[in-house]
Amino acid sequence: MTEAPAARAERIDRIERAVVERWFQDPPALIAAMSSEPTVAVTRAFVLQWTKFSRLFPRWVGAIISNSPDFPVIAYEVENLMSEVVRDPTSDENHYELLIKLGESVGLSRDEIEAHPVLPEAAELFAWLWDRARDPDWLIGFTAVNGLEILGDSTLPAKYGVGAGTGLAPEPYAQTLGLGEDSLEFFEVSDRADAGHGHATVEIIARYTPAGRDDDILAVLTEAMARLRLMLDAVWDLAMETDAGLRQKGEGEDR
Repeated sequence: MTEAPAARAERIDRIERAVVERWFQDPPALIAAMSSEPTVAVTRAFVLQWTKFSRLFPRWVGAIISNSPDFPVIAYEVENLMSEVVRDPTSDENHYELLIKLGESVGLSRDEIEAHPVLPEAAELFAWLWDRARDPDWLIGFTAVNGLEILGDSTLPAKYGVGAGTGLAPEPYAQTLGLGEDSLEFFEVSDRADAGHGHATVEIIARYTPAGRDDDILAVLTEAMARLRLMLDAVWDLAMETDAGLRQKGEGEDR
């Protein structure tokens, strides 16, 4: 039986409103700073931890693919993996390498980035995502992992009358830190890709959620956002520690 368009639209609206209310109306401090006046310390802290997320993302997506019998879902995930692991269609690099380039532009070396320990809050999020991704019910893993991409949809806050940013727009970094286009390519490609990925993710969740399971699936998305917030709050603390260290060395006053 085909689902009525009105029912699908209502489900989409409910998913989007949950993201707006639980994320964009009160963004984590790190995202607020990245959206307005990012500092060297904020950028360093973000790179030091988000590279860990980027390295594990393909593993989670692979597990979701292994559990999904639906070709449109597999095709979506394969396209996603191409950007993360092989090459973004609008770049000569994958997202991980673009993150490394961003880190180098604010004074980090590849060795420093890759040797930096994972924060406990990040490790907890990663373990939770890995567990969800391996759930035999692929929709649970998809909602937990890919649901986070909805947070990068820059069109979503405006749609619901909220002024928050995603933290992925390159302009604040160019204006505040004076970084060039080459250094900001990660944000350029992510800002474009995540708007499409976020919208597609909502459509897939709405399409494949069985009748009567809306609350359960929405609870997975809500928990994913809450756990990511804990990680980003810890990254914010790392940024504050980094900023204090830079100021001690006389490197943070102008940024």
